[in-house]
Amino acid sequence: MRANINSFYSIIIVTLVLTNQIVMASDVQIKQYSNGGIYEGEFLDGKQHGTGKYTSADGYEYSGQWVNGVIEGIGTAKYSDGSIYTGSFKSSKPSGTGKLVFLDGGSYDGDWEDGNFHGYGTIVYSNGDTYSGNFKNGKRSGFGELKGLNNHFYSGEWKNDEKNGHGKILYIDGSQYEGKFENGLQDGNGKLTFSDGLTIEGSWKKGEIKGSVKIQQTNGDRFEGNMIAGKRNGKGTTYYASGDIYDGYFKDDKRDGQGIFTGKTGHSYEGQWKNGRMEGEGKITFSDGSIYLGTFLNDNAHGTGKIIYPDGGFYEGNWNNGTIEGSGEAHYANGLVYVGEFKNAKNHGEGTMTYSDGYSYSGSWKEGSPDGKGISKYPDGTVYDGNFRNGERHGDGKIIMPDGFNYSGHWVAGEIDGRGKAIYPNGDIYEGYFKKGQRDGIGKMRYANGEEYDGNWVDGQKQNPQ
Repeated sequence: MRANINSFYSIIIVTLVLTNQIVMASDVQIKQYSNGGIYEGEFLDGKQHGTGKYTSADGYEYSGQWVNGVIEGIGTAKYSDGSIYTGSFKSSKPSGTGKLVFLDGGSYDGDWEDGNFHGYGTIVYSNGDTYSGNFKNGKRSGFGELKGLNNHFYSGEWKNDEKNGHGKILYIDGSQYEGKFENGLQDGNGKLTFSDGLTIEGSWKKGEIKGSVKIQQTNGDRFEGNMIAGKRNGKGTTYYASGDIYDGYFKDDKRDGQGIFTGKTGHSYEGQWKNGRMEGEGKITFSDGSIYLGTFLNDNAHGTGKIIYPDGGFYEGNWNNGTIEGSGEAHYANGLVYVGEFKNAKNHGEGTMTYSDGYSYSGSWKEGSPDGKGISKYPDGTVYDGNFRNGERHGDGKIIMPDGFNYSGHWVAGEIDGRGKAIYPNGDIYEGYFKKGQRDGIGKMRYANGEEYDGNWVDGQKQNPQ
């Protein structure tokens, strides 16, 4: 029915062509015209004047007042499409006040001008919706209210039959929008309030939230920034109910680009984000004062980076999924320095550890301890070159001490144990077996004075010497 109203046709201007046939001659006359129309009513000076009824061949019918051959005054018109108008006319068109009832059950009751809805009126649509407000040239214009049976409601300004200007709309789901409209869509500044209390206030374009907005969520989170197509896009700041703050860039509602996250406990991240996660170059400051600078992937330190601890220690090198792993360099507060390979944040692979007292170990590591082939150098000049297990000399190895002692052979759990050769500072030379650092088992001693003993030893003592 709305289409009929919007394109409401002008009332037919009745032009009666008088024939020579007069059916009845009195104050009330019946005349038939060449176009097939019939008029029954009063005349004055040969023109319809007073009250009368006109019926046209196409089904149009008017009954009411006439002035000098023109429909004017109060009357009722029935149109060929089945609609009926009752009200005032001027120059054969509805003008003044009147009611039009459509065949589909819809109706308009209000002001008219020159055959159009004009002024104040009420439309009842066939679906039960109603509009009460102002019209101009047959279209809703000015202030008006549209009410739907399904609780849909609009109150505000109209132009050319569209919502235009300031208005308030209540949706079926209980949400509501108040602000500017253009061509029937939200356009300009406005505020959308959802039924659960969520609010979006800001700039709209062609029915979509776009530009600078403020969002207040029901959980207390608050966003101020830019939105495109109903999602956070561009620069913005989120104030979380927990006290955390994110200030930076978004893409499709997720942190993306450069941004700063500050936690209420004091920790913070400044750097690049992708798809809502820390990714790329960035800096984390932890609540204990530690600082990490480097690359990230999926919210974890990944790639290369440096972490500095409050006690002055630091690590710089490779990371894997938040864990120190790969090649790197660790400096500890107590003066230790490790340069080499890591796994699961422990020395693992090849590397060198140097202590503040001058001791160093260079070689293979396993889960934080020397394990495999390596060289230990002590502050007094002692050098051990050989195998290790769980941080202790184990397997084959050679030690050379500054006093002239050296040993080459087998070790167990940090002690000389098994077969080997020892050269003592006094020139004695022993080749044979040891146990827990003592000559034990079969062995041969060549003394510096030329004597020899070849036999069994127990706890460093010769057995059955000859």
